[in-house]
Amino acid sequence: MRKLARNHHFVPQGYLAGFTDCGTRDGQLFVCDLTSGKVFPTRPRNIGAERDFNRIEVDGHDPDALERALGEFEDRAISVIRGIQASGELPADEEFSYVINLMALLVVRNPRFRGNMNQAIDHTVRVMGDWLVSDKRLYERHLAQAKAAGFVSQDTEVSFETMRQFIHDDQYTVTVSTTESLMRELGGMDTALQCLGTRYWSLVTAAVDAPDFVTCDHPVTPIFKDPNRRGPIGYGLPGTEVSFPLNARQALLGVCENPLAVSIEANAEQVASINSRTVHHAYRQVYSKTASIVVLTSSGISTLP
Repeated sequence: MRKLARNHHFVPQGYLAGFTDCGTRDGQLFVCDLTSGKVFPTRPRNIGAERDFNRIEVDGHDPDALERALGEFEDRAISVIRGIQASGELPADEEFSYVINLMALLVVRNPRFRGNMNQAIDHTVRVMGDWLVSDKRLYERHLAQAKAAGFVSQDTEVSFETMRQFIHDDQYTVTVSTTESLMRELGGMDTALQCLGTRYWSLVTAAVDAPDFVTCDHPVTPIFKDPNRRGPIGYGLPGTEVSFPLNARQALLGVCENPLAVSIEANAEQVASINSRTVHHAYRQVYSKTASIVVLTSSGISTLP
């Protein structure tokens, strides 16, 4: 019997391999944990993953069916990234679309996005609960409708007073299944693809004397072009730039207007600037080829930790 995959990567191992000492999945990279402040070496299989993160409960399908399907797609996208690394050029649109799809997947399917969405659902359910027990006639009408629709058993009898106490005392938890989370996340792929696919993309290669690029557990990073601009930011918003480290020596930059050069050689300061974005956008961890990370601060180029 085939063993089910349980350790599901939301950041693919093959992608993380580009930041290891030897460029393979068996290589070693360094993790900077932003929560604990610790830096430690490990291998790609041990990071960017959560148990059963892609587990589905769908009749006729194995629980790890989506994990296996995503793995096949990710391998194809990473093959294209390896080609970019070897050639130093962006491929034709058909090939490059695999990279765009990988970026979209990283945008919509990660612990930060899932946590935020589940928190929003929890808040919505609690607001609805408070509204439902704000008036006895309202509650009884909706209970009758729920029984008629088959959502609640006909012999269920829960008084308005009991339900109001239950809601006000917060005697419940809101649980979102992994399957529901995945459906919601993958349902947002089209929007993410449109936002990323309509950008003008440039390949940024670190100069020989420049430091390495780093990546993180949420590596597709949007920033405002205007450093003084503030407010909510999104991947489809004009006046923004999106960066995505491909490996330790290459990254992508995407803009909505005023295209940059297709190929850019980045000096130390430019690499440090992109690294700063990556570190700032990380969820919990930053990954690098070496134990130190070069970033750009208000006082100039700095090395962390």
